[in-house]
Amino acid sequence: MAQLIKLNDYISRYEVNMYQYPAQFIRLKQENWTKMRSLYEQGRLDFQNELPDSVEVEPEKIPWWKALFRDKGLGDAGEEAASMMVEKQPRSLRELKQYYLDGLLPFQLKWATTTLQKKSFLHPAYKDDPSLSFYLQRFPDTYLLMYEPVAQLRNAELEIDHILIGPHGLELVTSLPARKGETAYVQSEHTWMLEEGNVQRKVQSPLISLKRTETFVRSILRKYDIEFPYTKVVLSPSLSFEKTQEPYQTIYVGNNEYERWLYEKRQMSTPLKHKQLKTAEALLKHCRTSAVKRAEWDTEEPMEE
Repeated sequence: MAQLIKLNDYISRYEVNMYQYPAQFIRLKQENWTKMRSLYEQGRLDFQNELPDSVEVEPEKIPWWKALFRDKGLGDAGEEAASMMVEKQPRSLRELKQYYLDGLLPFQLKWATTTLQKKSFLHPAYKDDPSLSFYLQRFPDTYLLMYEPVAQLRNAELEIDHILIGPHGLELVTSLPARKGETAYVQSEHTWMLEEGNVQRKVQSPLISLKRTETFVRSILRKYDIEFPYTKVVLSPSLSFEKTQEPYQTIYVGNNEYERWLYEKRQMSTPLKHKQLKTAEALLKHCRTSAVKRAEWDTEEPMEE
């Protein structure tokens, strides 16, 4: 499950300490999954009743799914995950894993919109954004995701593409919306043609936004003297790309390349790297953040280590 370190211009816990939260998330996720799987395999998961006696809870009885995922400071995210979990009861280990990942999404959004002292106001659309869920659920824990970030370069603010920060490099990813069965033809630097049968339609070249994102990334890497490779990706699993020479440091991922591209990411077993975290920290420093101070009754206790 990729980690959402930046969502649009919302404040993020990762901005506070990039060297703490990624490892902490991985640990919490693995520990809770181990507990849930163990209870499931023992046939001891009761989705309507309290946590089994073997798991310690506070005197006030709480449902198992809330206790299992409970982490200081999760607040409403815990309630949201709990209601989601009651509605989707798994019937196999595979379904249990998906069920678990779905339950983690509110926690991801919580970390991507709050710190202990400040908060941003999440747009409801992100809760059901299939593209965001795809990135978070289909990639390993060691991938750090910046989703629709707003970059700041000098006095300018730029809406840029998604950035996947892996252990060995960056991927700047833009999506090309298309209908199933269409073929993409590169016509010029500014225009592409999408064709299905005899029907053609022009779209703006996705390379335009990728170049804007590349400008931002290159300037940050240069500013902090960081050598970290990057690749620009045009992602569109619904269509196929006409055989053409891809620009330098750019790949087109259509229906013929999608499975291999995703498989390579999912097979990544490399742990988090220092240079990866350093790069992520530098990029976050130059993204816009809009947040307000949390009310006194809305503050949280520090996360447990």
